[in-house]
Amino acid sequence: MIIGIDLGNYGVSTSEGDYFLAKYSEVPNFGEKNKVIYNGDPLYLGDGEFSTDWNKSKKETTLPLLFSALAREGSDTYYDVVLGLPAQQYKNNKESFKTYIEDNKIRNISWKGIEKEIIITNVLVAPEGAAAYYCLSEERKAKIGSKQLIIVDIGGRTTDIILFQNNSIVTVKTIAVGMLNVYTDIIDTINTEFTADFKLEEAEDIVRNGLFYDGESKDTSFITPILKKHFNSIFKDLQFNFNINKGYVLLTGGGSLTFQRAFENRLNNVLISPNPLFDNAIGFKKLGESIWQEK
Repeated sequence: MIIGIDLGNYGVSTSEGDYFLAKYSEVPNFGEKNKVIYNGDPLYLGDGEFSTDWNKSKKETTLPLLFSALAREGSDTYYDVVLGLPAQQYKNNKESFKTYIEDNKIRNISWKGIEKEIIITNVLVAPEGAAAYYCLSEERKAKIGSKQLIIVDIGGRTTDIILFQNNSIVTVKTIAVGMLNVYTDIIDTINTEFTADFKLEEAEDIVRNGLFYDGESKDTSFITPILKKHFNSIFKDLQFNFNINKGYVLLTGGGSLTFQRAFENRLNNVLISPNPLFDNAIGFKKLGESIWQEK
């Protein structure tokens, strides 16, 4: 089975439509719903702390999250896997990341009481963000034509910017700003202001639905300057390094849902991905199919 997996710092998404938070704990919780047995050790997906290390070949969470994602897909044993790296890391780290996966390609894992051996038969590494290009509809490809396309992929720990011209990558850049930065600032402010103990993963819901605490809805106007600060960091870097008024700007990644309106207010040429959480994973799979199915 060919599968694309986006191992984000905030969430893990697959080309088959699965998504879960990119963290786990070895401490038992009150439910078994997200429990996996990884090489004999119980792990509880969605609990624990997020890892913010940049280098995926050195992150201790990479293999457990990867094999958990594969185990959740069904009964297959053999997988051809396409993974991603931040665009600016891709050139220097792709071979070491590929070797890391190949050296650890077999794991025993149990999911929902079903134990099996998973074997990764082939590995391909692609630049994150760029994969969204392969998810463009034929209508959008025709609209863009030979014009330049800047893909802005706002993830958990980084924002990847990729410039396409005539169907080819021209320039890439990775900015050290992502939704974990935003959510950390929001939760730190809330916990300080209200002497509370909100967790990082609660920030997304607070941004979308407001803050209810101590029996009442609280004023969340403090969120606006936090969002503005991080948006400005991304947008200024984008302005300084790219000509954003030429062609189109495609917004994707989980963070695009938060910053969509801000980009639309600044740019007349912005395109919004209809499936931002899964663009990378789906694009990875399409890339894998184009390579492996031709052989």
